Order: sequence, then structure tokens, then C-alpha cells
Amino acid sequence: MAQYPLTWILVADSARARIFEWSEPSAPLTEITDLTNPQGRLKEQALSSDRPGVASSAHGSNSGHPMQASHSGHDKSESVFAGQIDATLVAALDAGRYKQLMLFAAPHFLGSLRSQLTPRVAKTVVESNPLDLTREDVSAIKSRLPALKAVL
Repeated sequence: MAQYPLTWILVADSARARIFEWSEPSAPLTEITDLTNPQGRLKEQALSSDRPGVASSAHGSNSGHPMQASHSGHDKSESVFAGQIDATLVAALDAGRYKQLMLFAAPHFLGSLRSQLTPRVAKTVVESNPLDLTREDVSAIKSRLPALKAVL
């Protein structure tokens, strides 16, 4: 009889991450946790404490141009949240709670998430899709999943 590896499904955007467990193709998805990042929904202005400085021209003129921040408040917030998600996944992997991972994340967040995954967690990823399914119900999420492959 074929065995299916315990699979976790991560559905995320910059403000929310839902983790589901899936043990076999006919089994329902079970929501394990729902992580939130309230800063992920804030406007950039609310995340930045000050306006960018002004750079003066090389000739000392007062008609400078605004300096651009190297990282926006949203970029920092996304990076921190992605790190928190990774910490959750590392702890669960260490506890043997899943064997493989499927990622579904909003396109703008997927890159941040991938860059924060530790190598051990990244090795468990069997599927990665730039889809924002965070507001979908469980049946809609399950309908988007590829088939589980049995381990013989």
C-alpha cells in the first residue's frame, strides 16, 4: 500500500499566512495555524517615521532631489514576517510534523518568503506557486493543489 508523506500547505501574503496539513489525496485539509502581520496591510506612510532626506547637487546648489530609502517599510515588514514564518516551519520540521511543503504566496511576497527559508526547510518544498489564496476557503485551496505523490 502506498504511503503519502505528511504535507503542509502554506498559503501566504505579506499580512497573513495560513498553514494546512494534508495527509492523503482524499483527506480534507486541516488548518494548523493562522499567522498575521498587521503591518502588512498598512500604507507605506504609516510604516515610515520620516520623509527621506534631500541630496544636494555636486555644485552646492539648494535644488536637491529627495533621496530614496534603500528599503521601504513594507520590504522590512515582509522580510520580518517571512522570517517568522520560516521559524514556525523550522520548529515544526524539527518536531517531525511534516515531510514536504507546498507554497502558495502572493507574487510580491513569494520572493521574500523564499529568501528567508532556511536550507533545511527549502529542501522540503515540492511545489511553489505565485498565487494569493489567503482569502479562499479550504475547498477552493484544495482544488488548486497538485496531486500528492505516494512514497513506495
